[in-house]
Amino acid sequence: MKFLPFLCVASGLSWLTLSATGQSAAAPAATPPDSETHCLLVPLDPAARVARVPLIVEAEVLDAQGFRAANGRIYTRHQLRVYKQLKGAAPAQLTVVTEGGTVGLDRQALTNTLALSVGQQGVFFLEAASFPGVPAGAEWAVYASEQGFIEYDLRTGTAAEPFRRYPTLTPAFYQTVAGAAPREITPNKALQAALTHRATPAGAAKVLAPVVVGLSPTSLTAGTGAVLTITGTGFGAARGSGSVQFRNADDGGATFTRVNDDDYVSWSDTQIQVRVPSSSATGNPAGTGPVRVTAADQLVVTSLQSVQIVYAASNVQDNRTRQRVVPAHRGQNDNGGISFRFETAFTANTAASAAWQRALATWRCQTGINWEVGAPRTNRGATDDGENAVGFDSGTELPANVLGRTTSYYRGCYLTNGNVVFYVDEIDMQFDDATNWQFGPGNPATSQIDFESVAVHELGHAQQLSHLILPSAVMHYAIARGQRSRVLAAASDIAGGRYVLRTRSFQPPICEVGAMLPAPLTRQSASFVAGIGTTVQWSTENECFLTGFVVERASADTTAGWRQVGTVAAGSATGQYRLLDAQAPAGLNYYRLRLRRPDNSLDTAVPVGVTDDATAVNTLQIFPNPLTGNGTELNLQYIGATGGTLTVRFYDAVGRYLGGSLVNYQTGLNRLRVLPPPIRQGYYLVRWNDSNGPKGMVPLIKIE
Repeated sequence: MKFLPFLCVASGLSWLTLSATGQSAAAPAATPPDSETHCLLVPLDPAARVARVPLIVEAEVLDAQGFRAANGRIYTRHQLRVYKQLKGAAPAQLTVVTEGGTVGLDRQALTNTLALSVGQQGVFFLEAASFPGVPAGAEWAVYASEQGFIEYDLRTGTAAEPFRRYPTLTPAFYQTVAGAAPREITPNKALQAALTHRATPAGAAKVLAPVVVGLSPTSLTAGTGAVLTITGTGFGAARGSGSVQFRNADDGGATFTRVNDDDYVSWSDTQIQVRVPSSSATGNPAGTGPVRVTAADQLVVTSLQSVQIVYAASNVQDNRTRQRVVPAHRGQNDNGGISFRFETAFTANTAASAAWQRALATWRCQTGINWEVGAPRTNRGATDDGENAVGFDSGTELPANVLGRTTSYYRGCYLTNGNVVFYVDEIDMQFDDATNWQFGPGNPATSQIDFESVAVHELGHAQQLSHLILPSAVMHYAIARGQRSRVLAAASDIAGGRYVLRTRSFQPPICEVGAMLPAPLTRQSASFVAGIGTTVQWSTENECFLTGFVVERASADTTAGWRQVGTVAAGSATGQYRLLDAQAPAGLNYYRLRLRRPDNSLDTAVPVGVTDDATAVNTLQIFPNPLTGNGTELNLQYIGATGGTLTVRFYDAVGRYLGGSLVNYQTGLNRLRVLPPPIRQGYYLVRWNDSNGPKGMVPLIKIE
């Protein structure tokens, strides 16, 4: 039997067959039979889709406004301009609600769920919106989520949806998708221009088409700032309305996805430099394959050479500043990690819960992410309630023909330098209880979907990785019925997971939320005893992916460097460890614990501080001091008896107030960052006030 692929999309799972090229609009690529359905999306019958919905329109997305419902979930309202009516009575504009979106610095992203972007056009299959927590009204929802929208590509005059491609948008297209001729509401000028441009002979506008000579490098990562250089001729002296498109990893490269406007580094007639996105202009990750360039004069060329995207780190965008960043994991539980909680029906299915826990162990023991299974959950369903839920759906909680999905809840804040950071605040997973799953550990039958493979893949999205076009990887967009994909690929899945953890998650607190500890580490501390020295203690749980520990020390100014003070082998029967530093110098010191992995690489936990001075509580230290350069952040060391707020004000030598900052601190030793106001070379005073009463003053010197 030939197995067709499925897709599990970070910003919305999508599915397709790969033989859709070359067919007429009246005969798009055939939907695979249900016996060849794969993973989390069952293909819809086109005729049944038409019969099911009361309204079918051709429309364009005009805007997107996120809002929070009564159940804590975020939804997005979109205003649509209607161009054609294919079924039902449509106004010139209507409102469509989709699941997920952004409110301020809070964002919720769902896999296997339609996410619309401003400017997208296509055919919408609509039904009355009836989302939990959203008041019923005159709003519409897209039936079956992703399978209820056929998207146009105005650059090529084509259209696509999961499982089907439409090479031309002739009148026969509308008969094919809706079984009726359209009635025009408003002229679709952009579509008409695209079809006219497509009908123009390629050489009519220009004698020489653009040419791509080379791509460098040919192996890159997405969403990490990696830059691709495209060399050739005929691109245009300036970009204008030109663009670069990568293969869309969410559909296996069946379509192209356009780079964001702010991802272009440079553009000339012979060279383009562009960052590789994991969240493109339509929210899709760049995938392996050739690269397409639309020149400034709108002529299109596709490279003969291909790039390989080895992993794609998820990005979250701030709507106000348009910054896109890789989100961090934070320590949420007492073990410095994240606890998932099984719902009652999921716990009762012992085979399902065992398969899911094997999937969790796969990531934990190969990337070091600090995940565990916590206490059973008393609530149920995907809600913003601070619990990381895993369960089966009930009734119509999942869209039609969707077999499961993952929701990542993000929260963010602005740093003193204006940059934005986001972290994962919650993760919920739901699976369809009626699916023919193989829970393992044995192999699935040819008619079954391997649950552990799906769980490993979805936990990859929870680890904050997006899709790849790379069959050897778990984060590959596709898997077949009867297929197992439970083993992480070292160069892609594991490397991508470690990138997110080491560059974001194991780092100092952000938004005043503590860092994640590298698994299997669960606790760490340092204590000083006069005449003995400093004892560093730590504990582990369910040790794996570990060979030993390195303990290092630094002075209060950690930028001056770290010194190794000892090593300890892993394998304690109790999971308890300690190391005495009898030579600890006087004053404030920091200790950091580094976990040595089997490949001899090191994961570093956030440093802990200790001092031999009992009077150091409620005292402030500043470094670098003297300060050099403009825009340099100051590091503050503050030991608080209890948590509170620290107000830091800057004054010049004659007492004039220059500016200040407000930062939160926690009980114990804190390392905080503030950005001083613009100051010249000279002598300054930094006055601080603790919300709990203590206050003081520290001199600051600025040198050029």
